[in-house]
Amino acid sequence: MALRPALGLGQRQRLALTPGLRLGLGILRLPAAELAEAVARIVADNPFLVALPPRGGVDPATLAVADRPGPVESVMRQLAAMPLAPGVRAAAGCLAGCLDEAGYLDAPVDEIAAGAGLDAAVAAAGLAALQSCEPAGVGARDLAECLLLQLVDGGWPRPRAAALVGRLDLVARGDPVALARALGMAPGEAAAAVAAVRGLRPRPFDSGAPAPPLVPDLVAEPARDGGWSVRLARGGIGRVRLDATLAAQAAAEGFGGDRRAEAEAFLAALRFRGRTLLGIGRALAQLQHAALAGGGEEALRPMTRAALAGELGLHPSTVGRAVAGKAMLAAGRLWPLAAFFGAALPAAAGTGAGGTVAGGAVRRMIARLLAEEAAGMPLSDAAIAERLRAGGVDIARRTVAKYRQSMRIPSSAGRARRRPAGRGPGPAGPAGG
Repeated sequence: MALRPALGLGQRQRLALTPGLRLGLGILRLPAAELAEAVARIVADNPFLVALPPRGGVDPATLAVADRPGPVESVMRQLAAMPLAPGVRAAAGCLAGCLDEAGYLDAPVDEIAAGAGLDAAVAAAGLAALQSCEPAGVGARDLAECLLLQLVDGGWPRPRAAALVGRLDLVARGDPVALARALGMAPGEAAAAVAAVRGLRPRPFDSGAPAPPLVPDLVAEPARDGGWSVRLARGGIGRVRLDATLAAQAAAEGFGGDRRAEAEAFLAALRFRGRTLLGIGRALAQLQHAALAGGGEEALRPMTRAALAGELGLHPSTVGRAVAGKAMLAAGRLWPLAAFFGAALPAAAGTGAGGTVAGGAVRRMIARLLAEEAAGMPLSDAAIAERLRAGGVDIARRTVAKYRQSMRIPSSAGRARRRPAGRGPGPAGPAGG
């Protein structure tokens, strides 16, 4: 059978992105810092575009985040947002003034307290408030305490973390066998502990490689009705508009048609980005009101990108582009938009909770339970699952183990392992080290 070339006509339907839509999606994907660079570059290249400062000036809150303040300024802003007693707030502020550029306290706490006339108990409460600030490790007095604070912030129980940093010599040697023998760990658990410590920062504020600026795209402010008013942040890009004078002259004289079309397409893309972010931000502020109002991660409600896209009449990929690398400033805290999304776990039957619980909230609950466990009495995965069920979260033991693994917290099997024969009764682990 011979094959002969031939031509034919046919029709078929398919979806295709127009150039304007591709530009809009590309602009939507950019975080605030990258968008500012793109706007400056495009405005400088296109004579039909004019850049103006934002109406009302730049948000002071936006500047406070974007300026990357030093340790003292950063911590003082966080302390101002905390519900502290006046004496504790004053003590924490006094201690914060003694931070060095790396975020360490450069003088003993008792000397600082004596010089400022602070009571020892109030000074201790002030230190605890200072060390609860971000980044984890700030307010530490030495390397061991800096690493301890980071481990606890990552979900490690404090007694286990303290025992681990107490043997930094073995961690530095990279000897998990000796570490397992010294702390009564399983070899695999000791290897994971070495990896965890090596992944920590030796300096809370690292002045090495410059970090990209943290510029919020949205600002949420308390509204009179008890909800949240969300607006676009008045950041570094300002406003961009068409040069009306040049556009009129070009139309009269018949030049620059392509460049004007490019300018109008770019302005349309900026408007599309603003409308999309505002819609997403307002929906998230309404859904996650409790978390923004001070409840934190544990108050997050479950929400998927696909569900939000359906609610707003958007494609899920559009929501994905809009969320990536974006943040919202609310009550002094910068929330990555991605933090508001998470899988749902069912509420336990018979608790009256009803509905579902966000996976991110469950992770925080598990980390809190582990941080509060008694020294020498580690909680098993089954015990944690039972406590969460009593609190209204229907969760299986294996799901608890999965969450602990994702937080790099060893499972209860290794933590509750018996000591070798001849070492006496009692649980093995760092708490006994």
